[in-house]
Amino acid sequence: MSEGVRVLLSNLWFPSRDRVVKGVIFLENGKIGFIGETPEPEHELSELQYDFQGHAIALHGFSAIVDLVEYPFRRLGINDFSTLSRDELERLAEVGFANALANGITMPIVYTEHLKPVEKISRELGIKVVIIHEGEVVEKSGLYYLLVKEGNMYFNDEKIGVLSDITCSPQRITEKCRIMDLRSTGSTISSLSILYESGVDSGRLYRILVEPYRITRVGEGVIDVNEIADLQVIDLGNPLKASIIRHEDDFWATVSRFMDPDIVFVNGESYYERGEHLVVPVKNITGILDKISIK
Repeated sequence: MSEGVRVLLSNLWFPSRDRVVKGVIFLENGKIGFIGETPEPEHELSELQYDFQGHAIALHGFSAIVDLVEYPFRRLGINDFSTLSRDELERLAEVGFANALANGITMPIVYTEHLKPVEKISRELGIKVVIIHEGEVVEKSGLYYLLVKEGNMYFNDEKIGVLSDITCSPQRITEKCRIMDLRSTGSTISSLSILYESGVDSGRLYRILVEPYRITRVGEGVIDVNEIADLQVIDLGNPLKASIIRHEDDFWATVSRFMDPDIVFVNGESYYERGEHLVVPVKNITGILDKISIK
């Protein structure tokens, strides 16, 4: 999608600042330009329009700790990539970014030794990234840095909290959690669906998954006017994702399934749609995996 394309999402359910509503979301210039029950006349001139006829939900994009360069090796215990070239590490990073977007993670958080390939691919793709680090780094535009020092986490010299308190995983939800670490569950969100049965409120999980936007001051993590247009849409017209939404409880019960999104917008641009990666290149990496396996 070229820069400046306006997008109108109609007849879908989404959480606004204070309640769940059924209506429209208008995207323009990388921001949410309008939300309401019906569009204004000028919104109907948008170059890209979707009408879900009430059978879809929109959520703010997520931000969580995931593997990027390491993604193809998740759970294999492989962490020595010394035989790989810079180009090969960058190709792995592209795969990690593709996975993140396909899971609705529009601002990945990384805790990695491979910062340079992540930084380069992030810049090329125009995807915001949060980097957790423990020492000196050269900060670059478009990236956000969380410093870990003496067991605490800081953003711009402001203490966010104790690292072990504010980070959690699907296996361990802490009371003070503000950042979800999905690396232990394969860097996907589907693992969160099981928490609904154990009594963890899906609304609370949703707030944790958007909280890094507030921590880094990128936005407030809500679907509202002037907020960053990082969004994901789940099309309930798909029989495999079908649900009934009559009121707010139904909405959050549907969210609790934590289904893969069908459309993902980053800065108002469609990056992923119905299984197709529109911006992130997904290249064959079997040769890289073979190189690691025979080391």
